[in-house]
Amino acid sequence: MLVAFWMLQRLTREINSLEKQVMDKHTELEHYTKYAGRLGGSTNMSITNIAGLSQSLIPRASLFAQYSDQASSISAMQNLQMMRMMGRIPMTGNQVMDMQIQMSAYNQFKQEALKALKQQEVNVMNEKEKEIQLELNYLQQQLSIKKNQLESYKQLAQDEAKKAAPNFG
Repeated sequence: MLVAFWMLQRLTREINSLEKQVMDKHTELEHYTKYAGRLGGSTNMSITNIAGLSQSLIPRASLFAQYSDQASSISAMQNLQMMRMMGRIPMTGNQVMDMQIQMSAYNQFKQEALKALKQQEVNVMNEKEKEIQLELNYLQQQLSIKKNQLESYKQLAQDEAKKAAPNFG
């Protein structure tokens, strides 16, 4: 009888621990989903976009914002130079007009590069979300098993308590 009661206590502790882990995984999944949503919904990662993220993702988002800005600028400059060398950027002879054309091309190249970088980061976040979801599914499966075991031991404890109770009549 004592074994059944001991198992009830142990399983209850394990269930509580698993329930906390499930809640933590749900929270983590929400954080990654929010970050991926921010990446997909905005043109640039800014302080405003980063500020609402969880503490665990702020360093990653900050680094990505810096990296993506620098990498897209470099890519845009390289594309602009290549287009100039190929003669694909028209030269009007008017310095102001030429500068506007080049800035427009540069901005377009930068936005394209930024979009590609953001898509890569979103893909990484989606993979992380899948990984977390697998962990969450495993934890929920373990939780279900432990709850079923708990019910079995509750029934066993009740049966043993009835057997151990004195019979007066």
